[in-house]
Amino acid sequence: MDYEQCETCKFDGSDYDPTQLVDAIRALGPQWIRTLLNAGDELRQRPAPETWSALEYAAHSRDITALHVFGVEQALTIDEPSFPAIDGDDLVQSASDGYAALDPFVVGRELSTHAGNLADLAQEAGPTSWSRGITIGDSRSDVRRLLEHALHDSHHHLMDVAEGLAILRSPSP
Repeated sequence: MDYEQCETCKFDGSDYDPTQLVDAIRALGPQWIRTLLNAGDELRQRPAPETWSALEYAAHSRDITALHVFGVEQALTIDEPSFPAIDGDDLVQSASDGYAALDPFVVGRELSTHAGNLADLAQEAGPTSWSRGITIGDSRSDVRRLLEHALHDSHHHLMDVAEGLAILRSPSP
């Protein structure tokens, strides 16, 4: 099995059995809400011009989680659905233009809802259905991989936020 892995944030999808994976996805909403509440005055501040603020990362993870809900729904209800390739860079840029102005409470609530929906879909289908797949462009992913990727995206960006807030809160030289 090909698990989602990331050297940067040390995410390894093989660390999660099915129950742990569903529980970790379900916990994303509360984790993000705590992170946003703890960001305080730095919520909308970028630690560097090309690095998103805590709110921008949260909104991005909200959107990625919603996209994975769609992908998992399609994979579980249609036999091997196929969609054209998505230009991820253009999609992220166009979606992210208004992230900094969003209401953090709405973003947190929506992310929590999407994560709960994703966890519910996975749990209701059960791990025996997680081999069902979806193809986007030339790339096929099964439900398990989509679940891991959704979790990894938030896990990675929660780390990014923690690092950004540490920079913003460090004393200036």
